[in-house]
Amino acid sequence: MNWPSALLLLVLSALTLSCGSGRKLQSITVAQTASGSQIQFVATGHFSAAPTTVTPLSVDWTIGLMAPPPPTYTYTLTTQPFVFNCTGSGPQLPVGAFAPVDPTAPSGGSTKHVVVAYAGPNCP
Repeated sequence: MNWPSALLLLVLSALTLSCGSGRKLQSITVAQTASGSQIQFVATGHFSAAPTTVTPLSVDWTIGLMAPPPPTYTYTLTTQPFVFNCTGSGPQLPVGAFAPVDPTAPSGGSTKHVVVAYAGPNCP
């Protein structure tokens, strides 16, 4: 390969990486599985391009509503399920899953564009 071809390949690769693939997170669903007094939550991401479904999705878990998220939301992503302990009586706060729209975002950081999903724990 001659140097002009190599340079062109390098420039095209850099543009592809900097522009991203255009694949964006469109929505999140949260599934729960109960085991005794514990409920395990797992997030699934739904994307605009293949692979269109990812389970488990890397998310930041939270308890309680945060609507809307702050202008710049700081997150720490994990693929680990969230475990909720059913204790006490009365209504339970919802469990939330947050993830950046851009799937190439770092696992910890700040973004203005996040996708949010909530699920209410179904305690026995």
